[in-house]
Amino acid sequence: MKLELVISDNPHSIPMDKLFLTAARVNKNRGFLFVSTVLGKHMPVHPLKPLILSGLLAMEYFEKTKARIPDKKKTIAEKFLQNDHAILEEGYSLLKNKKLPFPEQPIVIGFAETATALAHGVFDCMEGASFIHTTRERMEKEPVLAFEEEHSHAVSHQCFASGSFFSNDRPVVLVDDEITTGKTAINIIRDIQKKFPRKEYAILSILDWRSDEHKAAFRRLEEELDINVTTVSLLSGNIKAIGAPLEKSSYNFHPNERQNEIKMIKHDAGDQFTFFSSSYIKETGRFGLVDEETSKIDQACLSTAKHLRAHRTGARTLCIGTGEFMYIPMRIAAGMGGGVLYQSSTRSPVHPNDREGYAITSGYTFKNPEDQEIQHFLYNIPYDAYDEIFYFLEKDATDAALEPLLNICSDRGIKVLHVVTFFGRGDADV
Repeated sequence: MKLELVISDNPHSIPMDKLFLTAARVNKNRGFLFVSTVLGKHMPVHPLKPLILSGLLAMEYFEKTKARIPDKKKTIAEKFLQNDHAILEEGYSLLKNKKLPFPEQPIVIGFAETATALAHGVFDCMEGASFIHTTRERMEKEPVLAFEEEHSHAVSHQCFASGSFFSNDRPVVLVDDEITTGKTAINIIRDIQKKFPRKEYAILSILDWRSDEHKAAFRRLEEELDINVTTVSLLSGNIKAIGAPLEKSSYNFHPNERQNEIKMIKHDAGDQFTFFSSSYIKETGRFGLVDEETSKIDQACLSTAKHLRAHRTGARTLCIGTGEFMYIPMRIAAGMGGGVLYQSSTRSPVHPNDREGYAITSGYTFKNPEDQEIQHFLYNIPYDAYDEIFYFLEKDATDAALEPLLNICSDRGIKVLHVVTFFGRGDADV
C-alpha cells in the first residue's frame, strides 16, 4: 500500500516525522496506520513528550476559541521538540503552572484506546473542565453513551459516567490522536445530542486528514442538529491510499524459548489511588473526573513515582501501560528520573517490518494479563535496549498470566520485570 500526503496546515512547524511514521495495519477496513512518534502507544517516548503535546493541543483550542495566544506557548512548543530530560521537565512545569481559563467549563472526552492519555492531558490544562474517556471494557451496567468506530479492529465504544455528568449545556471537547474521516466523532455527537443536547462541540486531534467531502459532512451535521463544531489539530492535510490492505500478517509475533532467568518483582500502588468499580481505579477518568481532583492525582502519581524510582535496578528503563490504562503509568514514569521511556500495549494488530523509515520494526502478541480473552500487542522493543521493564496493570494478574511477559523480556535481553498493580499492600519479590 502507498500513501500520498499533502500538508495544508502545521501551526507549530513541527516536522512530520516528529509527529508520526506509517505502518501497514492488519485490517481489511483500513490498511494503514499513522503511528505517532510522540503519543506513547506503539513507539517508546520520553513520558513528558505526550503530556506536553496534550498541552499544545489545548493551547491551540484556547487560541482558536478565545482569540488569544496562551502565555508561554512558543517556549513550551520549543521545549517539546527537545529530548533532554531537564528541558522537557521545564516545559511541562510551565504548562502545569497555570491552567487555561475556560469559564464555560468544557467536558473533555478521550477516545479509547489510543487517546485516553492525550485527552487526560488536555483536561489537565483546562480550568474548570471535566473529563471522561470512552472504553471497550465490559461492564455490568448500562452505558450512558454508546457508539461505533466503523474502521477499527474493535468498533464499540461506551461511556459509563453517571447521567448527571452530561446533564448540562457545557461544550463537549472530543479528543483523538487522528481524524481520517470524522465518522467516529459524528457518531458520538449524534448520541450525545439525542440524549443530552447542547450547542457547542469541538474535536481536537494531533492529525486531521479529512477530505473536502468529509468536512462537508461536518457542515451538514451542524445544520441538521443546529450545533457548532470547532476542529483543531497540530497538523492537517489530505491523504490518498493506493493498494490493498493486509488481511493477515506473515510476521512471527511470538518470542523464542526462554534462554535465561528473569527476575520478576511485584509492586503495589493501591494506597495512592481510589478503588472504584469492577476492580478499576477512579483516577483513570473512565468513570468521570472533575478539575478539583487533578491535584490529588498529581500527588498520587508523584508519590508512586518516588516509590518506584527507588526500586530501579538499571539506567535504561522502559515503563509500559496496558491498553486504555495509559495516563496514570505515563505520569508515574515521568517522575521516575532520567533514562526512562514509556509506551503501552495495544489491541491493534500492525504488521512489523524491520526497515528504515517504517514505524513498526518488531512486535509480540500475548493475552492481556488482566483478561485472557483479549489479545494484546507490544511493538518496537529492540534487543538489549533496556535493563528493566516496569509493566503497569490497573488490575491484578496471576503469575501464569504474566508468563508471556517474562518470555518477551528474555527474548529482548531484559533482566528484570517489575509488575506494578494498584490494589493490595506492600511489595513482593517473586
